[in-house]
Amino acid sequence: MNRIKIAGQAITSTNYTTNRLFNFNPEFVRDAADNFLRAGVSEIEIPQGVLDPEKRALETGVDEPAVRRTLELLPKETRVIGSYISAGAAGKDNAAFLAATRKTIDNLLRFFPDMMYVMLHPPRLPELNAQVVRGLVDTWAELARYAASKRKGFQGCLHNHFDTSCETADQVRAFLDAMAEVNEPALRWGPDTGHCHGMKDDYLKVLDEYAPLIGNFFHIKTRVPAFDQLHGGSLYRPERDIWGNKAEVGRGLYSGFVNCADPEIQTPLKEIFNIIARKARPTTGVVTGALEIDIPRQHPRLEVLCSVLYLKQVHKIEPAISLTAEQIVARVFAP
Repeated sequence: MNRIKIAGQAITSTNYTTNRLFNFNPEFVRDAADNFLRAGVSEIEIPQGVLDPEKRALETGVDEPAVRRTLELLPKETRVIGSYISAGAAGKDNAAFLAATRKTIDNLLRFFPDMMYVMLHPPRLPELNAQVVRGLVDTWAELARYAASKRKGFQGCLHNHFDTSCETADQVRAFLDAMAEVNEPALRWGPDTGHCHGMKDDYLKVLDEYAPLIGNFFHIKTRVPAFDQLHGGSLYRPERDIWGNKAEVGRGLYSGFVNCADPEIQTPLKEIFNIIARKARPTTGVVTGALEIDIPRQHPRLEVLCSVLYLKQVHKIEPAISLTAEQIVARVFAP
């Protein structure tokens, strides 16, 4: 049986009460790390945008003073273990995507010595066929091999996602079948337990069938469809959507994702964790789940507190720092 461990995803904090979504300036990344650390979560995943939060370095992709400021502000206990890579030109110009993303990998490894994975965001494509899927998977496999050659054990992880070409059960199966054919050890499936709802009734069936493609990392995310106009279907309730969907233009806000202690979540965490514990194939016997709440409704520190306590007490999943529930609460509310 695999052990599952909690990490943190920085978006959980950086999307809270900022003047825009996805604000990855150093101060917000520091706040994210601190919010997680207080709950004992010392390992975090940062988005690619941390490298150039204000898009000032379009040629190099790195605003070095901003990155160094981020490193200065991070708590000394925090380890940045992963990142999240945008689709860019993938699926349209795979060679351009590969060249650009190799540079991104180089920069991530240069600044973050504990970085061990990237989540790979699938593109949105008007047409998807076997040739396109295989081209994308071959490109990701080459990128994953490149990263693993730079840092032993590094993994690139397909990250299925709403509003992409890897959302429905058939789409996810197509990508995972291609990955199985390519059989690149450095390319794994990093499922997102919230976005897996795009597979609808086939969610657990697909997860169970393809769990051996899961490697060392995935995302822990939970869902209440009543809040999400785009994806909630008949369960959506506009009077409960505190965001009013103004930010849904361009499908940039997933307001149905909530902290995993919410009493109304529909995400079957017990079954999911059971499948991952039994069938995933991590290299070390440990699968790390990055806890992510896209749009916190309360202060992110409270959202993280509720989520970590729930995962510890109900599902027996621990973060890197072993703390009692009382110690976590004391740290969260310390000045």
